[in-house]
Amino acid sequence: MKKIVFSAAFLAVSVLSATGAMAAPVIFNLPVNNLGPFDSIITGTGSSVSTVPAVLGQSVYNYIDNNGNPATVTVTRPISGAAAVPSEPGFGSGNGGSGVGAIFNALWDIAPDAGSTNLGSPPIPGFNDAGLTFTFSSPVNAFGLEIGDWGTCCEWHVRPGSVQSAYGVPATGSGLWISFDGGAATLPANALSFNDNPGPSAYQEYTNFIGAIDSSGFFSSVSFFGDGFFESLYAGGTLRFASVPKGSVGTVPEPASLALLGLGVAGLVAARRRKAA
Repeated sequence: MKKIVFSAAFLAVSVLSATGAMAAPVIFNLPVNNLGPFDSIITGTGSSVSTVPAVLGQSVYNYIDNNGNPATVTVTRPISGAAAVPSEPGFGSGNGGSGVGAIFNALWDIAPDAGSTNLGSPPIPGFNDAGLTFTFSSPVNAFGLEIGDWGTCCEWHVRPGSVQSAYGVPATGSGLWISFDGGAATLPANALSFNDNPGPSAYQEYTNFIGAIDSSGFFSSVSFFGDGFFESLYAGGTLRFASVPKGSVGTVPEPASLALLGLGVAGLVAARRRKAA
């Protein structure tokens, strides 16, 4: 009897130790005037949200990391590595940068084009020098920025079948992609119509916030780009980022682990009942 109990208990513990947990990025597509869901998850882990306003003509920004140390974030174009500087004013309320759904500060022009691609395997059309790479001197695993003029057109773009199957994304749409340290990209938002932008329904503006938290590790760079070719697209406003504890967000046991753990618990219950009898 003791052997049965030990085997069941060992199975339950070893399943969790050997297979661990399956962490997926938690993604956000929010109105720019309601960033509470992004911020609250970060603060709920005991971390704080760093904010950096984009400035016209500036590609390097200073901030204080979660450990109280001075840090920098440098913005470049993904392929050439050239410095990327915001060139557009804030967006919203007639582009005046004021109002409920406005993006304040400055914006980068990231209008997608069909140029060269080199992110992922298979590569994703749209990852080129129209996108942005943010490199952090102090690693992060949560990042978001504000978007202007997304979802207004170009939903007819058809992604290659290899990209659809590899990344589990829809065949069509104007997508916004994010990748940590050049790893597997995630599609936080995909517009099949203007209704997929939360801005118009919230405050009649084509502005939104895109963010992702990936607590599977810590990352020194984040790349962001769109694949809705010919769509006007801007990104910037206020950058929001953080470093949350590893495994603290978006971590769930794998289905197989749950099944095996269930078997282990069932074995423990059965053994205990037999012992009581």
